[in-house]
Amino acid sequence: MTIPEALKAAKQFVSAIVLLTCAGCLPASAQTVAPTAPPASYAPLSGSERWRQYRDDTWLSPNFYVIALAAAADSQFARDPREWGRGAGAYGRRSASWLALSGIEESVHHGGAAALGYDPRYLRCGCKGFARRSAHAIKWSFVTKNTAGRTRLDLPTIAGAYAGGMLSMFWYPSRYRPLTDGVRLGHQDMGFVIGLNLLEEFMP
Repeated sequence: MTIPEALKAAKQFVSAIVLLTCAGCLPASAQTVAPTAPPASYAPLSGSERWRQYRDDTWLSPNFYVIALAAAADSQFARDPREWGRGAGAYGRRSASWLALSGIEESVHHGGAAALGYDPRYLRCGCKGFARRSAHAIKWSFVTKNTAGRTRLDLPTIAGAYAGGMLSMFWYPSRYRPLTDGVRLGHQDMGFVIGLNLLEEFMP
């Protein structure tokens, strides 16, 4: 894939997300997904709670390590990148790579959410029915709330996924490129976000 093709694919992917999540958006604000009134039950995070959420979502979360190790196992099976070879040492290198990628993702996600006043948490549906709850989990992989409780396009989550994928190319072999292979990893990372939110929605 050439760089122009990768940029076109990334643009189409983001456009699809915006069309999916921004039905009914106010044209005056590109980040407004639904002009609904803030729910009375919503409570935004304080500064100290944001730090605790970042710590718990990242370095103290079992999911953080399980996903990284599972992604490394998938890369090991596919031998991606092939320059890293096979065996325990290669798996260790791929695991470290995915842990670093995930760390970048979560740091950008939580840092961006704090800067914009967005909520980094996944907010459960509170509705009933498998289809409705699944649709909610997918939608809320791309939207979140601000401190006023209004729904916004979750730019920090999207930026985190693609920042992790693109920055990881700096320790990959030289044939890998941020705008092609990095974007591809960003797509994969957004898939992990959706999967995690589905688990979060249905777990007790």
